[in-house]
Amino acid sequence: MQEKNWPRSLANIASLLDKAAIWSGHVVGWLLIPMILSLAYEVTARYVFGKPTVWAYDMTFMLFGAFFMLGAAFTLQRGGHIRTDMLYGAWRPRTQAAVDLVGYLVLFAPLVFVFIYTGWDYFATAWANNERFVSSPWAPVVWPFKLVIPVTGVLLLIQGTAEVMRCVVAIDQDRWPERHTERHAQ
Repeated sequence: MQEKNWPRSLANIASLLDKAAIWSGHVVGWLLIPMILSLAYEVTARYVFGKPTVWAYDMTFMLFGAFFMLGAAFTLQRGGHIRTDMLYGAWRPRTQAAVDLVGYLVLFAPLVFVFIYTGWDYFATAWANNERFVSSPWAPVVWPFKLVIPVTGVLLLIQGTAEVMRCVVAIDQDRWPERHTERHAQ
């Protein structure tokens, strides 16, 4: 009797999709550098020279927001989102995968589509109107910050698709397929 190949193919596709989350995780890691440098510059300028900047606070909160949002797909790929494990951890992989699959299809996917749709609208409006942060004396443009919203949604959709594929494999085989990390993905 020939062994089913589709679970392996599905797991391989999921691993391929993981690369988008891994890539975004690396980008987020590099975003830490300008955020830390702008904070250090602001603290030095303010407290050592008595000359605070008008841009450092805005730069910091925009980069931290981008760091937080763009890191969501990487966190999902790593299984790092919060989960109540009191019951879940004792379940068989097949049961875990069935519950996860329902959660991804009923809760996750619709919310991600809303996130992409509304995020794109926020971005497009900010771009068209050359919107600026009015609460800031620097008044930077808003559209790059708002572009992060739909990009995050797309990255979550890609990673969510990989997670759904893993759930299907786990339901079929009653074991979770291997989750690849950077060493495996490169």
